[in-house]
Parts: sequence; C-alpha cells; structure tokens
Amino acid sequence: MLELKKTTLQQITQSIQKQFSSYRELDFSNCIQMPIFQLNYFISQAIEKHKVISINYKDVYNNEFVATGFISRNKNNKNIFKIDSLGSNLSHLLNINQIKYIKLTKN
Repeated sequence: MLELKKTTLQQITQSIQKQFSSYRELDFSNCIQMPIFQLNYFISQAIEKHKVISINYKDVYNNEFVATGFISRNKNNKNIFKIDSLGSNLSHLLNINQIKYIKLTKN
C-alpha cells in the first residue's frame, strides 16, 4: 500500500513537472499586437472558463516579458488585470495597453 502511494505521488509529480516545462517552451517572437477588443474577448473567456494562459506584455521601457498562469480582472477598473504565475509565487499587475499577445497554454 505504501509503495502504491509512493508510485502515485511520483506520477503526479512527473505530470506537474511536464506541464510546467511545456509552459516555458512558448515562443512569442513572431506575434504581432492583438487589437484591444480581441484581448478583452480572450481574457473574458480565460476568466470565465478558468483557463491557463500565457501573456506577452511590455513594461514602460518597451521590454517584453511572458507570464503564464490564471488571470483575473480588477473589480473597480476593467482595464487592469492580475495574472498569478504558475510555478512561482509571482503575480503580475497589467494594464490592457501593456498586453501584446495572449495564447492558451497546452494542458
């Protein structure tokens, strides 16, 4: 019984590690800026269906970054979002104007 639990735990651990490694392989190098209406639609769908997404976004100096995780919308301002990164305890606060591209991640 103890070996069965250990094997099951190992399988779960391997599955989670495989998912995280596939999130890191996403490439945004040839993605163009998505229109605001499309960003809003994709974000609404991701929130409604509780999907893991990857977002390519820019900071104030136009440096590009990628965040992967679950997204939520600010209740007071519909143009501000929070994405909680998978695999780390990091949250990103983003304005809709900072977001360049969104991808649904593979499950």
